[in-house]
Amino acid sequence: MSFLDNVERGLEKVVTSFFRGNSTADIKPVELTTALRNEMDRGILAISEGRSLAPNDFVVSLSTKDFDTAKAWGSPVVNEMAKVTAEHAVAQGYSVQGKIMIHFVNSQELKAGEVEVAGSVKDSSANPVASAPVKPQAPKAEPTPVAATPTPQTTAQPRPTAKPAAPAAAPLPKQAVVEVNGQRFALNHHSIVLGRSASTDIPVDDTGVSRQHIRVEQKSPGSYVVTDLGSTNGTYVDGKKISAQTRILDGSIITIGQTKIVFRLITPSNGGRA
Repeated sequence: MSFLDNVERGLEKVVTSFFRGNSTADIKPVELTTALRNEMDRGILAISEGRSLAPNDFVVSLSTKDFDTAKAWGSPVVNEMAKVTAEHAVAQGYSVQGKIMIHFVNSQELKAGEVEVAGSVKDSSANPVASAPVKPQAPKAEPTPVAATPTPQTTAQPRPTAKPAAPAAAPLPKQAVVEVNGQRFALNHHSIVLGRSASTDIPVDDTGVSRQHIRVEQKSPGSYVVTDLGSTNGTYVDGKKISAQTRILDGSIITIGQTKIVFRLITPSNGGRA
C-alpha cells in the first residue's frame, strides 16, 4: 500500500462493523475492546518509515439494548477499555495524538448484536467520555564519553582474553491459540479443524455448528487463514460472512453458529504450550 493510500485512509473515518453470533446475550467489554484494537490497526496512517499515526478517538454505535448494557458498566469499565487500547498502541509502536477517547452512541438503525466502531485522529484536549494516556516510549540514552588514558607501563603478564558474551537469544515465535467458550487451545499443527463432531481437532458443542465447520491453517510463520468447510449456517470473521479462504489476525473474532472464537498470537512462556 502506498503512502498516498494511507493518507487517504487517514482523512476519513474507518468504520469497523461486526455481528455477534448470539444477539440475545448481553454484549461484553472484551468484545468491544477487541473491536477497538482491530479498528486502531486498520486505521493507522504511515507518517514516515518506522512511524505510524493511529486513531485515538473512537465512536462505538450500539443498538438501544446494547447501549443500555454498556451505559450500565460505568466509567471504571470504560476507562479500563481505553487503557487496554492505549497499551495496544504502545505495544505496536504506534504514535497517538493525545489520549484514547471512547464514545458510545445509541443508533436506532442497529439491531441487538450489531456494532459499528469508527476511529479517527482528534485533539484530546476536550473532556472525553473515557480516556487513557498513551505512555511515551523511553528515549534512548546517549553514551557517556570516556576520556582516553595512556597505557601504563607494567611488567605483569596480560590476562587471557575473556570469552565473548553469548549473543542475545532470538525472540520467541508467536504461538497461535483460539479461545472457545472460555477455553484456550494452542494450534500446534499446520491445519486444525473445528466442528460439532467429536472427531474434529477441536469439538464445539453447538447445535448451530456443522460436524466439520471450519479449518484454521498456517500459511507462513505468523500468517494464518480460516476456511469454511461448506457449513450449513456459514462462518463470520469480524462480523462479515466469508465465502473463501480469509486471513485472520491477532484479535480476530470467528463466529460459527452461536459460538464466538477469538484468535490470538501470544508469546509462549512455558515451552510453547498455551
